[in-house]
Amino acid sequence: MDRLKGQAASVRNTVSISGGNESEVSTTHIAMFQIGDKQVTLKSKEPVLINEGNEVVLAGTDKSGVFNAVAYKNCVTGAEGNAGWFGRMLFGLFFPIVSVIVWRTFPGDSFSLIPKLFAAMFLCGGLYMLCSGANVFRAVGVVKEAEA
Repeated sequence: MDRLKGQAASVRNTVSISGGNESEVSTTHIAMFQIGDKQVTLKSKEPVLINEGNEVVLAGTDKSGVFNAVAYKNCVTGAEGNAGWFGRMLFGLFFPIVSVIVWRTFPGDSFSLIPKLFAAMFLCGGLYMLCSGANVFRAVGVVKEAEA
């Protein structure tokens, strides 16, 4: 987990809306800005409260020349946010439980391949969500550590 601190410049904000019709609508707030010569992208379920010239502390990963932040703290206003670790951890625990239930409901009969594939998908999805949630949680800790 990398940490980046500096003054935000060229701040741009946008939203990504997914879902609709009969499904639930999901909104992701995206902030793009620069700190020095480093391009930063920050996604959050809540609006990102960073303005031009604000001193910020970010935690995330540097990939292909872009710093993908998952947690931030605005040192000027005190605003902070992250990509959402709690929901990820919750689904990360729920999916493996569903996986075990499906696996045990369809024991080794001749039609058990498809349910077992679904169980494996739920298990893999749950493990991914647990790792993702732990990563965001760790990023929140890195940001709080930097302000101390």
